[in-house]
Amino acid sequence: MSNANPSQSNSNYSLGSVKEAIQEKNQMFAAAMAKGDAAGVAACYTLDAEFMAPGAPSVQGRANIQAAIAGYIAQGFTEYTVLATIVYGNIDVVGVQEAYSLSQPGGVNKDVGKSIQLWKQEEGSWKIFRDCFNSDLTP
Repeated sequence: MSNANPSQSNSNYSLGSVKEAIQEKNQMFAAAMAKGDAAGVAACYTLDAEFMAPGAPSVQGRANIQAAIAGYIAQGFTEYTVLATIVYGNIDVVGVQEAYSLSQPGGVNKDVGKSIQLWKQEEGSWKIFRDCFNSDLTP
């Protein structure tokens, strides 16, 4: 299910192409996690992004997000999958509702949950601008 802004006037904008770009970026994110590449994961975020993980203060800026991701990787959390379930928005910002899983190798300490992200264009590509997620598991 997706809805484009009906007042969208830019004929070059296509929500379908944005969905494809987000899917590709999510694949890059997962591949970087699998390699333990915090810089590669952070490159999926805008310079002024905000990362809002459960039970922790918000992390602002790509460099700080890289450090936060490095913490997950240091704990062995490198298996990441994500599925965008709803994508909506316009040329300025796109909202994405997702389902995710994150675990250590072999599914150890697996977390599953959902997220809401805002994406915007930076440096010629769509990147994560706001990332807020929470677990479906009981603490």
